[in-house]
Amino acid sequence: MLFKGREGPIPASWAWKKMVRFVVAFIAIAGFAALLWPSSAKHSIVAPMRTHSNVTISSKVKCDPDTDMLLRLGVRKLAQYTRREIVVDFTEDPLPIKQRIDQPLLDVKVRGSSHTNELGEPQDGCTIPMPLAVVAPKPPKMADASHIDFGVATSVSRLNESLDQFAHWAGYTRTRVFALIEPDESKTKAGIAYLKAKADYLGINLFITESEDDYLHRYFALVALLEENMREQTRWGCIIDDDTFFLSMAALVKALGEYDHTQPMYIGGLSEGIPQIAVFGMIAFGGAGVFLSRPLLSDLATVYDQCEQMTYTGDRRIANCVYQYTTTRLTVDHRLRQLDLMEDASGFFESGREPPLSVHHWKSWFHADMPKLSVISALCGDTCLLRQWQSSDGWFLTNGFSVVQYSFPPEANDVTMEMTWEPHNGATEESYLHELGPLRRKDDEKISYLLEDSVLEENGRVTQWYIKRDKRDGDQILELSWRKR
Repeated sequence: MLFKGREGPIPASWAWKKMVRFVVAFIAIAGFAALLWPSSAKHSIVAPMRTHSNVTISSKVKCDPDTDMLLRLGVRKLAQYTRREIVVDFTEDPLPIKQRIDQPLLDVKVRGSSHTNELGEPQDGCTIPMPLAVVAPKPPKMADASHIDFGVATSVSRLNESLDQFAHWAGYTRTRVFALIEPDESKTKAGIAYLKAKADYLGINLFITESEDDYLHRYFALVALLEENMREQTRWGCIIDDDTFFLSMAALVKALGEYDHTQPMYIGGLSEGIPQIAVFGMIAFGGAGVFLSRPLLSDLATVYDQCEQMTYTGDRRIANCVYQYTTTRLTVDHRLRQLDLMEDASGFFESGREPPLSVHHWKSWFHADMPKLSVISALCGDTCLLRQWQSSDGWFLTNGFSVVQYSFPPEANDVTMEMTWEPHNGATEESYLHELGPLRRKDDEKISYLLEDSVLEENGRVTQWYIKRDKRDGDQILELSWRKR
């Protein structure tokens, strides 16, 4: 067979060869496109983002978060946003610090904006409409701590920062705080006036004294200052660092009530690391709080001049003064925490054990914003702090600190503490057993949302923001809104 062309007949074999080449080329191009298509399609599903006020928001976020709030939280790229309401019921019955709940926390389908919650409030695509119900102990009454005086050696600027955290435990409890500060001619006078006004506003009974001594001498001078200012009801003097934080004044008052304040008593906490004890000795470590009973304060006043000449510094001078000139010895209260833990102390806070009386180093050796952690106490009391609920979908909510899902979840009755911190000063795992054991290995694969902010709203609710940081794929935010039943 011949095909007609412009120049005459074309052999059929040549035409078929041309068609075969065309078909082969088409198949090659189609195959190449097929290889590229899945990657291109996958990329097109993940990549779509929108930008608001310099915040990049993933298309997976089915609502419009407040960009001012995102910027305040340091979020520049948002991958996921989930809201959940938590409703608290109170009971006077005793409750364990760790509880299991039959509801899921996060693995719940989020419905669209046409739905409302049980209060009839409209819900958007980021909100889980069903509230999570939890039970907490009835909040304790406001503590009367007028029998405890606190002393702190600091500066004007650091005391200003500390007052916000002192307000949680010292505000309106009738305790007194005596501060020895270094003079600064440029700002001391105005600064002191401002500090006193701020303290009054926060309900803190603050007394400020200037001292030319260096910090370590001022620290020991607090012993004399507390003794000189004892009043009739004074039972205890306590020396603290300006980053010592007491989680509950009611719990502290109850704990001190276990001791005989009519006898000379020296009470404190040890370091969590044996190497630290090897360096500084068996002393009450100052960051945890050094408690001296009224009789012991009186005894130390008689030998103050001799002790003031010692070469030891800070809390070591107090310890050696007690040991050298009295027969009183240290009473260790393991609820007072120095927290000599480096970098990551999450295992301590997430342990599900009874909360400590005091914590230290929370804005230096590791980061845990204690004032923000404690905001929830305005709604459900101090006994709500660090209370832990395990939901049916495997998430652990440690109230005020984190929301975590473990890659190897602890058993129901597991009392071990995850060793998340970095060893310090040559410490090994055994170095921490005396204070923190039993321990378990760090879970490097656990998923963690850490508390970044917490606010008491005008309507009495408390809103918490927990964030899982991810620089590459974007941050994930869990917003918990708490209210009473």
